[in-house]
Amino acid sequence: MAHQVCHDIGGWVDKTFTDPVERCVERDCSWWCLCCNKWFCFIVWIVTIVATWVVVTVCELVADILDVMVAVVVGIVNIFIGIFTWDWGRVWDALVGIVSSVVGLVWDWVRTITLGSLVGAFRDRANQWRLRNYARELIDGNRAYSPDERTRIKDALGVNGGGFGFRLRLTAYRGFVRSDQGGDDGDVRDLVAWHNDADANTRVDLRILAGFESTTFWQRGRPEIDGDFSESDVDGYLADPASASVFTIYCMSNSVFDDKLSAARVKASQVGLKLRFEKQDLQLRRAEHVRMGLSSSAMTSLLESPPFNRTRGTVDIAAAKRDLCAPITLGSFLYSDNSFNGLSAHLATHPCVDGEPFDGDDITGCTFRDRAPDFAFRYVPIHEIGHTFGLCHVGGVHRIMLSAKQNGLFDWPTIPEYWLSSGPVFTYGEAKRVWDYIVANFSAECLATRQFD
Repeated sequence: MAHQVCHDIGGWVDKTFTDPVERCVERDCSWWCLCCNKWFCFIVWIVTIVATWVVVTVCELVADILDVMVAVVVGIVNIFIGIFTWDWGRVWDALVGIVSSVVGLVWDWVRTITLGSLVGAFRDRANQWRLRNYARELIDGNRAYSPDERTRIKDALGVNGGGFGFRLRLTAYRGFVRSDQGGDDGDVRDLVAWHNDADANTRVDLRILAGFESTTFWQRGRPEIDGDFSESDVDGYLADPASASVFTIYCMSNSVFDDKLSAARVKASQVGLKLRFEKQDLQLRRAEHVRMGLSSSAMTSLLESPPFNRTRGTVDIAAAKRDLCAPITLGSFLYSDNSFNGLSAHLATHPCVDGEPFDGDDITGCTFRDRAPDFAFRYVPIHEIGHTFGLCHVGGVHRIMLSAKQNGLFDWPTIPEYWLSSGPVFTYGEAKRVWDYIVANFSAECLATRQFD
């Protein structure tokens, strides 16, 4: 969360100072003084970026130090608990958390001293400027908009000033289950029925659901239990759930959930999206919402079912486009193949950066689950949100849209990109594809409505 504060500080400076400077740069040249007005604007633009970089860099380094302190304290506690409870996964996660936070601090210092982060700041600011102009061209070139709609859209998006970006409220559900759900009219409690499911493909093992066991060591999630329930209580609950104390299992802790959403907010700005998450804890009452299927039909069925009630475009395209304007993401527990970390659906077919078509799913929404370590899986929600805006999988650990199942972990820009940026990124080419998708598929009314300042 501290890094989000640093990002917000940079955003405030951007909105307050950079936009007016860039409008100055875009004015016609004063030939009588050899374009002195533009030279002055460029100097101010450079000074503004450097000043912003200094403020944000100091903030980020302080945040890195806080991360290390928290990781060490929490890690030591978890190491002792893990040793005494023989929970070696907890010990491993703690060690990885400590090491990754220290490495992050050291690497950010290296990037600062070698001015890599400053070069990256200029690159990012230039890309944002180019992206704003690209969005303006798309809007001006869309003949479906009336002149009034075109003006309102550009005002709402800040294309002509006021902070460029598509502001969207996104509902983020944190799924949970309760031990006393179901069982009405003599039926079996949900957790018991799911655990005893004879079909191995749909069975929800309570020990795995609660985090006491895992499909494999490397696929462990970190559910959070509220109530008096431990691994020794599982058999007793399954045998007689009515006599057990009521407990709740959340798919992840609130702090982990916040961390993932915070990372999504920061990274979304690279493609011109300004996201505001409306968090909700959601009780999951269907086994397929707890252990989610991986097929397109399973994803569509999940999104169409209550409480999401998303609409397919072939059923009602106007309603499906309203869903586009109110995105959702669901944090849940498991997938039918737990090597997956998330799954998404996007409304319309859209070209990838390389020109290959990315077939649409006729509906919009995405899901994800928690998985350690955080440095590797913190960006799963924004990865899936990227898919809902038409982005495809790529290679390279420096890319948010990486799929290790389909592509290699390293590409030629991987090392220089980590010198320029803190963490994986969206490229400028991907940002352009996002705006192609936005202008092609979002309604004029949605684009013309600024959902927040």
